[in-house]
Amino acid sequence: MHPPAGAGQFDNSLIATTALAYVGRWGGMACVDANRFRSGQCREFVDCVVSLASGGRIWPVDPNGNYQVGFSSVGAVPVAPAAATEGDIIQIGDHDDSDPLHTAIVLSNHGDGTYTVVDANWVGQPLIRELVGVHDWTPPAAAQFWRLGSVNPNTPGWQMPKNGAAYGAQAPDTAINPAPPAPTVSTDAVNGLASGTITVRSTDADPTHPAVRMQYWVDGKSDTAIDNAPGGALLPLDTTTLPDGPHVITTQAMAADGAISALSAPITINVTNHKQAIAVAAPTTPLLSGTVPLNVGAAPAADLAKETLTVDGVAQPQPPAASSVLNLDTSTLVAGPHQISVAVTNREGQTVTWGPVIVTVTGAATGPRAALPSATAGHSDLVAVDATGRLLRYPWVADGTFGVPQPIADGFADVTSLVAGHFAGPAGAVQLLAVRKDGSAHLYGFDATGKAVDQGTVTGAPWNTFTRLAAGVFSKGGPEAVVGIDAAGHAQLITISVPAAGGPVAATVPAAAGAPAAGAPAALGAPVAAPNAAAAPVKPALTAAVQGLPASPVLAGAVTIEAVPGADGADKLLSVDGTGAVVAYTLTGPQGFVPDLGTPTGPAVPTVKLTTPAPAATPVAGDFAGSTPELMVTGADGQTWIVSPDHPDRPSQGAAFVSDAAVEATPHTPGQRLILPAD
Repeated sequence: MHPPAGAGQFDNSLIATTALAYVGRWGGMACVDANRFRSGQCREFVDCVVSLASGGRIWPVDPNGNYQVGFSSVGAVPVAPAAATEGDIIQIGDHDDSDPLHTAIVLSNHGDGTYTVVDANWVGQPLIRELVGVHDWTPPAAAQFWRLGSVNPNTPGWQMPKNGAAYGAQAPDTAINPAPPAPTVSTDAVNGLASGTITVRSTDADPTHPAVRMQYWVDGKSDTAIDNAPGGALLPLDTTTLPDGPHVITTQAMAADGAISALSAPITINVTNHKQAIAVAAPTTPLLSGTVPLNVGAAPAADLAKETLTVDGVAQPQPPAASSVLNLDTSTLVAGPHQISVAVTNREGQTVTWGPVIVTVTGAATGPRAALPSATAGHSDLVAVDATGRLLRYPWVADGTFGVPQPIADGFADVTSLVAGHFAGPAGAVQLLAVRKDGSAHLYGFDATGKAVDQGTVTGAPWNTFTRLAAGVFSKGGPEAVVGIDAAGHAQLITISVPAAGGPVAATVPAAAGAPAAGAPAALGAPVAAPNAAAAPVKPALTAAVQGLPASPVLAGAVTIEAVPGADGADKLLSVDGTGAVVAYTLTGPQGFVPDLGTPTGPAVPTVKLTTPAPAATPVAGDFAGSTPELMVTGADGQTWIVSPDHPDRPSQGAAFVSDAAVEATPHTPGQRLILPAD
């Protein structure tokens, strides 16, 4: 006798035809339509199909989770496998832990132990899960067959041919409706470390065609289906229901018609709810500057009491409340390598530590660089080539302090040397000489906006033989010249000129034409394009006159050279050797550059010993701090210093490069070391 729910009082074939309506769709759509739980697993799909076919009267679910009892308790009757017909249900296994385990609805019994069935979570595996499909199947001998509806004994069982041809069902490997692309999945766990409740987000791969819901899978098992939203479907995952250790999460997108996507790329979380653990997401770049965030994940998160960031063995001040982000303030550190670690402590006093790891704090670009006159009289801006090949200008702000870098040219990645000076063209115009890896040299002027403009190639000098370059007026009243030093210590004095037939490089900005654009340095004497600027101007050929000078063994041993103004109106040549010692040289005509031994009316210029790491790299002379010219050098560890050759008793002073446009003009006292944040 059937129970009052009505089992046996409807056509058994309705179970089959109801299931067929979902072929190519997500199995959970049947449960959505039945207003039941949202799962497309094989067992849940059949439960919901039975509910729909019976008009909601039958719900074959055992409260204790026994699948076979679920059918028998609502009046289903067992049938022999040979007698199974359309609408009968094949159930293998009693509960979730059974192996094998599957549920399917019979479409046809072929009499040889094979059946054409419709089910969920079989067709489309493993990439597309919980898909409803039709296929041929030979269930194992332990399978139980159940019948819930009525079968007319006078009507032979309707036979569907194998592979479902009568219903026009596609072959199992193609029985998939057009579906949305696989979504992306992410969590708020730091480096995958999870404890307590975490948020899992499933996001449309194609936001212009959003899915209506997202199905979550945890370790290959169906979890929760959540209605989609513009920001993605958010699943609060209680990790305390999972054992400690790694777990894999994937998701599927579902269209309005029930079509489902392939699984997303998996992500792995490491659940730690029973022991203290830590993960830190640190910057991947080896060079750090400014404020560096360290994203901290700790488990169990609810038990976290405090976090401690330690730099070089010293705990750093942090906000009192535990936070997911700790900030490393590099402005309190000198440039170079530092050891950092992060420790988390729980309420029971247990502490675990991430690290220590070594990071390097750095400053302005240490590639080719030079000094240009600043808009502030008596001071110098710094120009430098960064790692991407951009030429940047760091405007002088205060003593030893520079503001936000301003890009003034691209395409300098192959430049090996930069020298600033007035070499050719209108009087007072400051130019840059750039030597490239191929041995060519180009002269650059500046337009009205302060951008660098290529004025032509300089020929006539063996640019690729020089290992060090400097520019200055080395004889009183003489022209500005470039000094090139080769590896053997030979110095060559080079002057640049424009052939008469070539005409001027560019015309100087007329006073009536208006002032330079806002932000353009006032002291550049910027040239402008010729009046017929509509046609591309032909760059003149610039020539170099070379005067060979005697070899200097001391210069041969110099790691770097630079020119600084001398007291008699002629520039001196400074060399920095491998020990960090600085020596001044003067040009004495036939003898070339010789060490400055002083004059009858004045003392000799003493040797200055740099306190920076030797060898010092990419030197540049300019007015960066104080009232006398200084030499800016950078050590092998990226630390930059300003030293004054005229005041050897003055301690070296760190140069500060800041990335904030609003810079306070704060003088730096002698001996003060400041970090060099980002260029």
